[in-house]
Amino acid sequence: MTSQTTFMPQRPTRIPVDISVHITSVLDSGEAVLRDMTEYGALIEGLSLPKGMQFQIEYNGQTVFGFVVWSEYDRFGARFPFTLCEGPLHDRLQQARVEHGLHGAAGHHMFMGAKRPVANFGRRGLN
Repeated sequence: MTSQTTFMPQRPTRIPVDISVHITSVLDSGEAVLRDMTEYGALIEGLSLPKGMQFQIEYNGQTVFGFVVWSEYDRFGARFPFTLCEGPLHDRLQQARVEHGLHGAAGHHMFMGAKRPVANFGRRGLN
């Protein structure tokens, strides 16, 4: 009998933040607050967009693209199709990581530079 080991990568540690941003999508536009985040996504409060919706976050001259992976009343979970690795939002994430004593925490460096494939993101839409 052969035994198979399934590799399940550890999720990056979500960092609590309180960052006011502007969200724009084809359905809505408005102010919202990032409540926690990683280089790969965020919890966003203050707006509700449907699952699968593409949107952009604007913060201090930086634009970050994302799509909704789950949605509830007045908040949603977002995934970034491109790893957040520079700019004002990344700087705020690093600052929050240090403030919460999570600088270099397990799960952080493991994902640096890793690329997460996003199926059919862009002009083809999401499945």
